[in-house]
Amino acid sequence: MSKALSIKQPWASLIAHGIKDIENRTWATKYRGTIYIHVSGKTQFNVQLTNEQTKLAIPVLKTAFDGTMPFGAIIGTVDIVDCVINHPSIWAEKTNDFLVDIGDEKPIYNWVLANPVLFDEPILNVKGKLSLWEFEGKETKGNG
Repeated sequence: MSKALSIKQPWASLIAHGIKDIENRTWATKYRGTIYIHVSGKTQFNVQLTNEQTKLAIPVLKTAFDGTMPFGAIIGTVDIVDCVINHPSIWAEKTNDFLVDIGDEKPIYNWVLANPVLFDEPILNVKGKLSLWEFEGKETKGNG
């Protein structure tokens, strides 16, 4: 039994491919360790990327166009190694500390990720949950 996190596409694939090193959440986590990357079942997405992010994301975004991007599946693992605000990564959403201090804005927590593993074959037909959740299914080996 291991922790899992449901993440929308294309973010989940960008993490599993080692392209995106931050997961942005409105809540902090004290959990450190390996989690399963679960792709939510929602098959439509609308994302805004900077030019720098787009250049890095092109290989993953191509899978959306050719119909091979997975949904409703566990696609790999990644380690949560830290949880901070205003990480320098290009993938980190920034928080205006002043607005947080005066109560006009809630912080965005940047979960710092490392050691991504993309499974050779996703574990299909897995229903996700909110927050970190326990995945009790079979384990799959990575491709490297």
